[in-house]
Amino acid sequence: MGRARTIDKGRLFHETEQLILSSGYAGFHFKALAGRLGVARSTIYNYYSKKEELLTDFMVHLLEQVVEKIDKVSRQDDAVEGLIRLWGQYAYMHQMMQVMPYIDKKATKQVEKSAEKMAALLAEMRGKVKVILQQEQQAGRIREDIHIDTMVGYVMASVQIPVRQHSEESWVEEVTLLVKGGLQK
Repeated sequence: MGRARTIDKGRLFHETEQLILSSGYAGFHFKALAGRLGVARSTIYNYYSKKEELLTDFMVHLLEQVVEKIDKVSRQDDAVEGLIRLWGQYAYMHQMMQVMPYIDKKATKQVEKSAEKMAALLAEMRGKVKVILQQEQQAGRIREDIHIDTMVGYVMASVQIPVRQHSEESWVEEVTLLVKGGLQK
């Protein structure tokens, strides 16, 4: 009997991302993913019993990356532009999040745990953005007459602005102008 093949988690997540972006939730299945990875479906089942487990695990991974990078952004001279630049790097994130309503968050204990972790990470991300904007307010660089939670929502929603017609750099410049134009004194 042959030895079971293993899958590099980084490659698995990359191909998961590519497949979900190209085919959506309905077109995402282990057969297609196995084809992209060059392995048998059973190899994927060695790691995940359902696609919901894989998708929520991937989303936790993605959100952990963003939360970690927000800490670095908070130390930059222009933290608001840094946030927008980060959103440019993860512009597909909102598209990935759009699969969440289709996922049965109680499908397995692992899915339930990952869904809870995702909610906690989103709350942590929102809190970190809030701290950055409060620091910018205290420094007198952004408005104080708009409720902080409104500004947090505005900045976080900017990730949904399509990048398709632009280079990432021009997208960052334009979105930063839009966000700051609405926030600056």
